[in-house]
Amino acid sequence: MKRRTFVSTLLAAAALVWLAPAPPVWAEPGRYSPNCRVGETFVRVITWKDSTGALVNLTGYVAKLELRNPGTGAVVDTFTESTGLTLGGALGTITWTMTATETALFPVGALVYDLRLTSGGGTVTYLLAGFVHVQARVTQ
Repeated sequence: MKRRTFVSTLLAAAALVWLAPAPPVWAEPGRYSPNCRVGETFVRVITWKDSTGALVNLTGYVAKLELRNPGTGAVVDTFTESTGLTLGGALGTITWTMTATETALFPVGALVYDLRLTSGGGTVTYLLAGFVHVQARVTQ
C-alpha cells in the first residue's frame, strides 16, 4: 500500500511538471489605464527601470504613443517628443502631456494606446499599453 501511494504521488508530481506552462520568452508591456476628463490638462510621469531597479537611460531614444478608437482602429491623437512626450534622459522618465484643447476633442469612452520606445541602436520596446478612460465633464 505504501509503494502504491508513493508511485501515485510521483506520477502526479511528474504530471504537474509536464503540464506547467513554459515561461514567456518576450516581455509584455506594462498595463496602465488612466482616467481623463474631456477638456482637462492631462500630465503623467512614467519612470522606466530595468529588472534590477536601475533607471533606464533614455538618451538617444525616440518615443511614440497613439490613442485609437478600439472599435474602429481610427487614430484619435498621436504623441511624440515634439507633441506631448518628453524623455528625461538619464532620469529614465517619460512625461506624457495632453493639453486641455486636445482632450476637449476626445470622445467619451475608452481609447486604446501603447507607448513605443526605440533606442538609438534600433531596439523597439513597447513599454506601456492600456486604455485611457475619457469621462464627460460636469462643470462647463
